[in-house]
Amino acid sequence: MPSPGLLTRWSGPRFLCLLAVRVMVVAATVSKGCEAPGKPKCFRNKSSSHEYTCEWERSSSATNVTYDLLISPTEPPFDNAMSRWDLRTNRIYLDEDELIKIRNVSIVVTAHAGNASCTSNSTTVVLSTVVKLPEPVKMAALWSDHKLKLTWPSQGDSASAEVLVRHVENKTQTWSHEVKKENNVYSVLLEGLETQRAYQVQVRQRSTQVTASLWSDWSANLTVPAEILQSPDVELKTITEVDRGIRQLVFTWKAVAPAAQAGGVHYTLTYPPWCPCAVKEKARCQITVPSLHHTINVTNSAFNLSIRAENTAGASSTGYVNVAAKPDQDLKACEKNLTFHRKHVEWYEVKEGGTAKERTLRKERKKFVRYVYREYNCGHKGPKTVEMCLWYKKENVPLVEPLNFSGSKTDTTVNLSWGPIPLEARRGFISHYTLCHTKHTKPPEQEPSQEECRNLTASETTFRLENLQPDSRYNITLAGATSVGPGPRALLSTATYPSEKPPEGNLPVWISLGLLVAFFGASILCSLLVKRLKSRILPPVPKPVILSPALIRADNEELERRETLDEVSVHRPVLRGEHHWFEEPEEDVDQSETLVGTDEDQTQRGSRDSLESPGDQEEVLYRNGLVFDMKAEELRPGDQNTSTL
Repeated sequence: MPSPGLLTRWSGPRFLCLLAVRVMVVAATVSKGCEAPGKPKCFRNKSSSHEYTCEWERSSSATNVTYDLLISPTEPPFDNAMSRWDLRTNRIYLDEDELIKIRNVSIVVTAHAGNASCTSNSTTVVLSTVVKLPEPVKMAALWSDHKLKLTWPSQGDSASAEVLVRHVENKTQTWSHEVKKENNVYSVLLEGLETQRAYQVQVRQRSTQVTASLWSDWSANLTVPAEILQSPDVELKTITEVDRGIRQLVFTWKAVAPAAQAGGVHYTLTYPPWCPCAVKEKARCQITVPSLHHTINVTNSAFNLSIRAENTAGASSTGYVNVAAKPDQDLKACEKNLTFHRKHVEWYEVKEGGTAKERTLRKERKKFVRYVYREYNCGHKGPKTVEMCLWYKKENVPLVEPLNFSGSKTDTTVNLSWGPIPLEARRGFISHYTLCHTKHTKPPEQEPSQEECRNLTASETTFRLENLQPDSRYNITLAGATSVGPGPRALLSTATYPSEKPPEGNLPVWISLGLLVAFFGASILCSLLVKRLKSRILPPVPKPVILSPALIRADNEELERRETLDEVSVHRPVLRGEHHWFEEPEEDVDQSETLVGTDEDQTQRGSRDSLESPGDQEEVLYRNGLVFDMKAEELRPGDQNTSTL
């Protein structure tokens, strides 16, 4: 604040004299190089202030100019009422104790440039009624429901505002509004603007708590971009396994409209906390990026990202993208002595449909509920998953029995099958199944036999119960067990079949088909064997071909020319002791015409002749290896070379 110059108090007569001199000087003096200053204004910055500001316009070309500020009353009393300041600037800050506030005063400024002087026009005003608020600063704009809301810090007084709006076509609109004051903030709401266009806005204000308030100076230009109507269309571009337990995710999204980029735009990403971020469980990480892509390293856990586009006039709605957790394959139960102190850990509830995408806070973990436990640490590449297992805060016995417990029976066995207990009803890790059976004797009033039990592994869903008694009734039970104990039992009551007569229709279909195929195969095989044996044991007798007499005669003539005829004598065997003797023929046979064979031939003839009964002698003809019965067929004429035996 400039310190006041020489302050002089004047009495009434002396003031009038000086005022007359000043008026004469203003009227008569036109000094070369002196330009009169602007009309002075004195005011407070707000109605509750005790300090006044007096200012005036000065020539931009003037140099080495000094000013005299004279404030004097225009109505009595005039004693000791004049104040004067010698200044080198065009603004001065005065305390209210130095001024006359509740009466009209005249304010005049005289400029001195070298030997020349010039005086401004006077201002008459009651100082206590004049307030000039400062120009609006730190303005902000926000689109809401297709309306533009302007806000800036309050000065304490009730005020009105004037808003100047320009858009790209350089058109101008001016609104006068009563300014709303809320929590030390002024605000105005403008309607009728196009939300998809960019604007430049200026505002000035004035107090409404005094009668002679002045308009403030115009604020600096504020660029208002278009409203962002849609959320960014974000997508997961790539997933890369950079290390065991570390996945690198690359997200991309599209830019907003050009009008919404006026004044700048950025994108705010929000995601669950990880190593570089806050350690509080409810905290979420937020980063701001100016580009259209972002790369981040995450663990094998589920990851969800939200994104908003923001400019100086607001933000878009939020876009989301969810990255599923790496499949939990063949996870085992966590160790009993697992500790979580000073570790980066997460819990994800496991349901029948799969693992939940949202992690469960430490204090929200429930008893008897299965969770996937994930532990990770922070390295130079980012968070890394180092442990994954299934975990229960506390276990209990199952709530229900195994599902769909059923069986098929024979005379001595029962084939059992069942389904697993639903996950929500297990309330712990199923360590084994307990299978028991009891035989009921006849008559029914007798006590049942002792129960026999056995443990089956948790992975089994079938079992064959053997060595049962035929035609007996059994009660079979099955229960799932955790480390705490077994749960409810599933009951199956069944009776085995009698051993001597299996029930009709119970023979498997494939056995019936097999027997049928075997029967037809044996029939076909037997037929083939019978035919083959018959052909060997009883060969077929060839039927002679009966030719016509002409053909027979021609054949005989041909044969007579080619073949040599031998006469054969047939002798009847005569039994003489132990030897066979042949009788000599009664007539002598010409040795030259009779062919006497070798000893072997004679033996063969004797064998054939021995088959004939005594007294029977057949006449035969031997021709080219064939023997003809001469009794059955008389010799044809012309066969002159055939001899009768």
